[in-house]
Amino acid sequence: MTQVEVMNLRKTHNFIYYFTGLFFLFLSKLKNLMQGYRSPRPFGILDFKKAIEYDFRVVDGWLHFLKEYSGDDSLKGKTILELGPGADLGVGIITLMKGAEKYNAIDVNDLVKFVPDEFYRELFGYIDKINGIKPDIDFLRTQLELACGGKTGKLNYLCRSDFDISVFSGEQIDLVLSQAAFEHFDDIEKTIMQLSAVAKPGTMLIAEIDLKTHSRWIRDADPLNIYRYPDFIYNIFKFRSSPNRVRQFEYEKILKKFKWVNIKIFPIIVLDNKYLLAVRDFLSKRFRGGDSRMEELTVVLCATKE
Repeated sequence: MTQVEVMNLRKTHNFIYYFTGLFFLFLSKLKNLMQGYRSPRPFGILDFKKAIEYDFRVVDGWLHFLKEYSGDDSLKGKTILELGPGADLGVGIITLMKGAEKYNAIDVNDLVKFVPDEFYRELFGYIDKINGIKPDIDFLRTQLELACGGKTGKLNYLCRSDFDISVFSGEQIDLVLSQAAFEHFDDIEKTIMQLSAVAKPGTMLIAEIDLKTHSRWIRDADPLNIYRYPDFIYNIFKFRSSPNRVRQFEYEKILKKFKWVNIKIFPIIVLDNKYLLAVRDFLSKRFRGGDSRMEELTVVLCATKE
């Protein structure tokens, strides 16, 4: 195949992905309008085993990068704030099991109300069988009951449509955690501004950010699909919680503005260079620069409040 033929084939593929992506953006917006935001994960809450394993992987991932970043992966005595906990309170229960003093969480979508009691029974049974750990299951159950009843305890969950983080101003937060949620926040600067107001000096942030296309039907074939469109087209299909397309250097710039230091970004999933070379020239202009680091699909962002 000649170079001209290769270029023509590349243009054809990118043309197809461009319009296919628009179709899936339309479907996503339509689904959100009809059903709302119901599932942040590719499996349902009724798949208890998978959901429990997922919650443990999330916490283990945070602890891994907390150790990488700070040299210490202990949660003992720490007050935690999670932004966007998602489908259930399993992560909060696990952090208490691992010694956290208190777990706070805030979300826009109250997905926790859909969790059946059986999920938590399965979770407590799983925890009770972990070798080498003797958790106080009764304590964990009590904290869950308080949280589900809207009462304050060691497990503190809030759902607010305004996502006002300032409600945690008196909590003396030691550690801010987030799992694949920052990319869904509508106003990153406002979020970090409010977070900075409640974070005491030395508070650490550990946040995994999923930067790729989220539509399940196209993300594997064309993970950078959402970056093909200029803002005025992408915004037509946007809805609350759709990917905000904020890139790593923008997070870093905003964090520095609000006095966060020692900012480190750990790439987790990195694109194949062949794919990147094939699509880079077909991305929207503002995503073609080297600062955007389009090869990074998933990263962990770490920072410390000055």
